[in-house]
Amino acid sequence: MTTLPEIRTHSSYSQLAVGSHDAVVAVYTGADILTQQQTPYTDWEAAAAPFRQIDKEFGKSVVLVPAPSVGGGRLVLSPIDSVEDDTDDVRKVFDAVKSGVARAIEAGARRPAVYLAPLPASVNAVPDADYSRWIEVALLAALEASYVTLVVREHRTATLGADAVVENLHSIDLVVESHSDEELRSAVKRATAIEGGRRLALDMGYGDPERMTPYKCAETIQAAAASVPGLEFEVIKDLDMIKQDYPLLYHSARASFAEKRTWPCVVKLEYRSPVPAQVKEHLFLVGKGVTYDTGGISLKIGGSMRGMSRDKLGACGVAGFAVATGLMQETAVDLSCVLAFERNSIGPNSLLPDEIVYSRAGVRVLINDTDAEGRLVMTDPVAECRERILAARVAGSKIPAAIYTVATLTGHVIRAYGWYGATVANGPARRGKYDQRLAVSGLAYGDPFENSIMRREDHAFVRGRTDREDVYQSNSLPSTLTDRGHQYPAAFIIKASGLDKHSVGAGASAAIPFVHVDIAGSAEDGSEPGLGLCGITGSPVATFAGAFWS
Repeated sequence: MTTLPEIRTHSSYSQLAVGSHDAVVAVYTGADILTQQQTPYTDWEAAAAPFRQIDKEFGKSVVLVPAPSVGGGRLVLSPIDSVEDDTDDVRKVFDAVKSGVARAIEAGARRPAVYLAPLPASVNAVPDADYSRWIEVALLAALEASYVTLVVREHRTATLGADAVVENLHSIDLVVESHSDEELRSAVKRATAIEGGRRLALDMGYGDPERMTPYKCAETIQAAAASVPGLEFEVIKDLDMIKQDYPLLYHSARASFAEKRTWPCVVKLEYRSPVPAQVKEHLFLVGKGVTYDTGGISLKIGGSMRGMSRDKLGACGVAGFAVATGLMQETAVDLSCVLAFERNSIGPNSLLPDEIVYSRAGVRVLINDTDAEGRLVMTDPVAECRERILAARVAGSKIPAAIYTVATLTGHVIRAYGWYGATVANGPARRGKYDQRLAVSGLAYGDPFENSIMRREDHAFVRGRTDREDVYQSNSLPSTLTDRGHQYPAAFIIKASGLDKHSVGAGASAAIPFVHVDIAGSAEDGSEPGLGLCGITGSPVATFAGAFWS
């Protein structure tokens, strides 16, 4: 991972030295804010006045104007059109900051000052918005504009050597009036920890299928974890061990055994709070890391294989959150993460529809579609997490524990919600509002999640009908053509992992909360540049931070 730009905070514009920055990016709401008779608005208005006179659209979009009174002579005005309408939320701040900083970079700036004008008090009345983390969101936006992907850093270094630009910004001066230095330092600490983890997710996510094979993903995580206090790394590569402990992953990956460089592996990350007495919960996080998905023998056709190097983003996000939590030295949580990496290849040894394979929990799974591999690779890690929770309870642990799966699992979730993530929770998690925590946090960090509800039809859909199988892995249709296509996979994971024995009906002492998080929509930004692939967002790193950090 790269070193983040230096971030300096100022609670007043008067604290900002002209020589410290080479541009000012002003982010504000309301067209009349520059006409206020106070510093710095009077100088900025004077610089903007000639442009306002000749352009009636001035002030409605990002614009660069020359301003002798600011460092570098560059003033970037990045207005927010509204923050108070029915569907406005903190993403308006993110978009304005990112666009403004990106414009400053285009103009040649490397040390911008980002000035955040106060938000109107009325934003608190917007029903489905939360601006409580708006300063962190603004910082994350500036850092995203500064970020250069791993593959581009490597290309530039290889071709330009020491002259390569591997980070767009050298420093950021953050100016927020009417906020204490302590508030700003706290925002910087959280945002930089989140960004550190998010960048690991992005570095892996942007890697193509050869740059980020399963083993190379493991190596990337290991390198990042090595410098994070309290974070322990383990990788399992032995195929016999994978066959024994993660049989569904093993069978899903069989076609990849032809080339050792594409063999599967399981990465484990353990984080322990530096203050054990402050731990409020133990999170067990399972990530889907399919580094390329051909569909297997149920081959993707009609161009639908394009973009399947992104099918690892669930595991990338979990790894990123673990790193972020370690960088933050968060005291409220312990983490146990299991990341299942494979390439879903096609070949003579492919897993086949009609096969019946046993899960780690001893459940007989009838395979109907090898392109529904994500639920397979995550199920046995979920079973392992279930075993660990039960063992901890037997040993006397009273710390609440829950299991989360994170995956770019279905196209159906995009058909249902567009470019948003969704949660599907079991009864204990619904009762404890675990899924709602993610929805609330997502609003605050500009990564909104929808809460889907599991219904009886989801369990009925996957329930075996003969004495030859216990559960159906899938039907043979794409999820986009299947009713409840993003909900029922959670029912499969519950049944095949043995979590069905830990529902609300099992009683409070036996119940285990489980939340499936489908990020197929939220992991990418939905904006395809020409014939290229979408940008990657780093979801759900920030949302998890907001939900689980103190």
